[in-house]
Amino acid sequence: MILQIVGYKNAGKTTLMSHTIALLKKQQLTVATLKHHGHETEDITLQDDQVDHMKHFQAGADQSIVQGQAYQQTVTRTRKQTLTEIIDKSVTIDFDVLLIEGFKHADYAKVIVYQNEAELAQLKQCTHVVYAINLEDEGALAQYDAWMMQQIKGMK
Repeated sequence: MILQIVGYKNAGKTTLMSHTIALLKKQQLTVATLKHHGHETEDITLQDDQVDHMKHFQAGADQSIVQGQAYQQTVTRTRKQTLTEIIDKSVTIDFDVLLIEGFKHADYAKVIVYQNEAELAQLKQCTHVVYAINLEDEGALAQYDAWMMQQIKGMK
């Protein structure tokens, strides 16, 4: 399953992503995440360049990978890609669920996170909206959890 969580700044997207990851992991599912850096005029901040693999990258490597005991980290120079290209080229594990924060204009199922009716109206114009949540509403997370459990029913 691929599911996007979209909304405007400070609506609670990252909060809902973290909540959803924990819910899915309790169900023993393999979860991958992908986030759109929504700040169009800035690039992402990379890890400190004092670690060896980042020294390689700063020296001009197009990709640098570091492997530890339980984690692997990769940094890659690439042109800006579409969400589908990122999924195809960069998601390297077999997942049960891929959660995506952002990429409002992509064509996957979307949960919209909103703070007010104006945001809800705007976000409902996105394609493939399957659920809408305002985290300030009483009982919103419990209702979302029940909905999410229905979505993953039978995946295990």
